Amino acid sequence: MKSLLSKILLSLLASVVIALVVVLLITRTSLHRGMLDYIERQETGQLEKLAPELAELYQRQGDWGFLRAYPERWQRFLRLTRPPARSASETFEGRRRSKAVVGSKRLIVPDRLNFRNRLFLLDEQKNRLAGAMIAAEETYRMEPVTVEGKIVGWLGFVPAHAGLPWEAQRFLRNQARMLTVSLVIALVLAAILGFVLARHLSRPVKDLANVVDALTRGEYAERATIRTGDEIGSLGKGVNRLAETLEKSRSARRRWMADIAHELRTPLAILKGEIEAMEDGIRPVNEQTTASLREETEQLVRLVDDLQALALSDAGALNLQTEAVNFSELVQQTGEAFRRRLAARDIELGLHVGDGIILNADPQRLRQLLHNLMENSCRYVDRGGRVRLVLSASAQRADLSLDDSGPGLQTEQLERLFERFYRAEGSRSRSTGGSGLGLAICRNIVEAHQGTIRAQHSSLGGLGIHVELPR
Repeated sequence: MKSLLSKILLSLLASVVIALVVVLLITRTSLHRGMLDYIERQETGQLEKLAPELAELYQRQGDWGFLRAYPERWQRFLRLTRPPARSASETFEGRRRSKAVVGSKRLIVPDRLNFRNRLFLLDEQKNRLAGAMIAAEETYRMEPVTVEGKIVGWLGFVPAHAGLPWEAQRFLRNQARMLTVSLVIALVLAAILGFVLARHLSRPVKDLANVVDALTRGEYAERATIRTGDEIGSLGKGVNRLAETLEKSRSARRRWMADIAHELRTPLAILKGEIEAMEDGIRPVNEQTTASLREETEQLVRLVDDLQALALSDAGALNLQTEAVNFSELVQQTGEAFRRRLAARDIELGLHVGDGIILNADPQRLRQLLHNLMENSCRYVDRGGRVRLVLSASAQRADLSLDDSGPGLQTEQLERLFERFYRAEGSRSRSTGGSGLGLAICRNIVEAHQGTIRAQHSSLGGLGIHVELPR
């Protein structure tokens, strides 16, 4: 597979070659056309010089009869121009008296394109008198022959289609040769500049490829060096952000595994100690010891269930059995179920539920959501505090707010409240603070229902949880 450097270099060279070839063709065509136009203008100038000579002959002869009767006189006229002492008409008439016309001049334009044979003469009605044969349907360059202000004839020439004279062809060949040399020089310069540019462009891409390879090997500390602010620089920033995310994910995964091991080890260690104590006869087997074993077993079951729920939601496999749910009734039931537990700690519960709020949701998951939220308040709110649960709705969504009187949390703690195994206060024990998975499960349940959940400071002085679910 070709490298990016070779692809860029070949693209630049191909573009330069195409551009220079196009310029060469256009230049050659323009020079050829310009040379023909130049020669045609010269030949047109000859008409302006010959027309007065023909007018003088016409005036001396009285009409064009001298050409109709003697066609060879046309060629004789073309060979002569005005000498210093006599006009062309005088030379024409005195040809028999003066055999040598030493001072006569040729036509100014060298007759390399057979200009004499392409000249023609027409009378005033544009009927052919002498010279080249012409086609009636074509248009030619012509110069009027006037005598005393009256047009008595027309002098013209047939355009040359055979090509340029050899001097013009040699000039064009020299120009083409110079253009070819320029093309070669331009290609060499383009190759050098293209190599420098391609190397400049491909080097950061190669560096990014090396960083990506390192990330695939698990070296998440690798970072790309950002040298430019263009698209490649933006790509490098994106790769660095990806590396940071992967590094954080690995750290979170390791912490997650350590937290799971710790959470499982604690109840298992208690169970093992209780069972060994009963086996050694240290603790009697009675209702109190079996209740302790049952409590630790239930804690393990809850932890495993929470882990399973989180694993399912992370994999996108959290099974939702949606149906029409009376959310108002569900919130009311959950609040009343926790009222007694809150009252045992002298915590006042304020319950404000709007009527007839129906959602298309999974009732079991909504119960789990409400249970985890209320359980969090039961564990954390100080004795003698207050809890307020409010449910309202608009046409588009249902709003659920749970506020308590404290203790309050810092802003940085609010941002981490939905992390797994996170406890707002490190001094809280597992039995007081739970496993630290309840609010993480709440977030996954809400997001699975296309809703949002956030933590904020409560107007009661503690924590406020606000949930929005679409209707």
